[in-house]
Amino acid sequence: MAGIGFRLEKILSKNSYTNLLEGYAYAAMVSAGPLLCTIFSIALLSWVANDRVSSLDVMIFRTLVVYIYGVSLVTSSPAQMIITRYMADKIFLKDYKALVPSFVGMTILSMILHAIIGFVGILYLDLDFGTEIMAIVLFVNIGILWIAMIVLSAAKEFHRLFISFLIGASISVLAGRFLCSDYGLMGLISGFTMGQVVLVILLVLQIFTEFDYRMRVEWYFISYFKRFASLAFIATFYNIGVWGDKFVFWFTPETNEKVHNFLHASYVYDTPVFLAYLFIVPSLAMFTVRIETSFYIHYQKYFLSILNKHPYFAIEERRKNIIKDLQLSLGRLLVLQGTITMVGLGLSPVIYDYLSMSAVNLGVFQIAILATFLQALLQTLLIIILYFDFRTDALIMSIIFAVTNIVFARLSIYLGFSWYGYGYFGSCLISLLMGFVIFNYRIKHLLFYTFVNQKIIVHKQTS
Repeated sequence: MAGIGFRLEKILSKNSYTNLLEGYAYAAMVSAGPLLCTIFSIALLSWVANDRVSSLDVMIFRTLVVYIYGVSLVTSSPAQMIITRYMADKIFLKDYKALVPSFVGMTILSMILHAIIGFVGILYLDLDFGTEIMAIVLFVNIGILWIAMIVLSAAKEFHRLFISFLIGASISVLAGRFLCSDYGLMGLISGFTMGQVVLVILLVLQIFTEFDYRMRVEWYFISYFKRFASLAFIATFYNIGVWGDKFVFWFTPETNEKVHNFLHASYVYDTPVFLAYLFIVPSLAMFTVRIETSFYIHYQKYFLSILNKHPYFAIEERRKNIIKDLQLSLGRLLVLQGTITMVGLGLSPVIYDYLSMSAVNLGVFQIAILATFLQALLQTLLIIILYFDFRTDALIMSIIFAVTNIVFARLSIYLGFSWYGYGYFGSCLISLLMGFVIFNYRIKHLLFYTFVNQKIIVHKQTS
């Protein structure tokens, strides 16, 4: 992902407010495009369709789409992490022609997996046939979207990525509004799916036009599932952690509302938490543009000094430079996200007055803003840990996050509505502190772990 930041920094280096906004807008789209597209499309489509279909149909539509995104993110997690590692290796070897063939292979596997899960899922939906088929199409399509975003992390034409999301979201809203008048719920889900299918088609076209490729499908990445199985588990547990508290609130009698068959929602919890996620988009963009690129420069210098057989004091100096840069970069992130969090807390009563929410929703919203702040830091730390290939540490963090978020969410429900959201906050806090303690120890002894764990290979030059 550091390559994105270096290209975006060229936009920011032009030193104008227009380029500043452009650079961070692209970074936000790369780091949180599906999240932003989904939240705004669902909200806008629900609003414009409210006078054309019943409130129950709107609720079924929103709940079904959220389930599709949540489940697909978890089920595609192993593929995302493995294809990321595989493509990173190929880029390192300058085998750029391997990106598209491996993307096609992973897409085929993703389509098969999500089609099977989708057909199993509709057995419990009990909706009309057309709606169920469109739900499967959307589920398979979103599985492709996650994989495509991995490949496009190496893209250069960010404006095309931005335009693709804009077109996809616009079609989802307009087609959904037009079709729901005649077809109700099926029209809503069909229109939304049309926009997301167009989005994926545009992204796939960008992949095929931006990268040179060999005219074949490649399956070499499959061996990575065995070589780097821990990466697959890290991503899966992390995303289970992200969605664990939501599912607890959806399927606990005290906090859920039955929407349709096994589709449940939690009006007291869903909206506050999803709104709170919007507050961490700036920090995700900052990480992509500034933190990761700055850190990567020092990270690369450290390992190059080892490969070039520099003396110990020089290698140790590079290690200290990594620590200094991380302290400076994370300090900036804390200032940015802390400021946004404080503004969010200050504006939360205004936001909830405008949305006509209850006092319980407001309390959940405020603690969720703090929790997402911690989650942004947790995700940043997790990525940095993976840079050093401390996969066991990352796996421990992910498991702790998943387990505590589920357990604490259930505990918060038991304690009463005044505790809603504190489980999510406590889970992020414990996971972050645990990760920080582990990483702090590792970075202090980085030289030891580098030479013991890393396989640093020096290629001899032939005369």
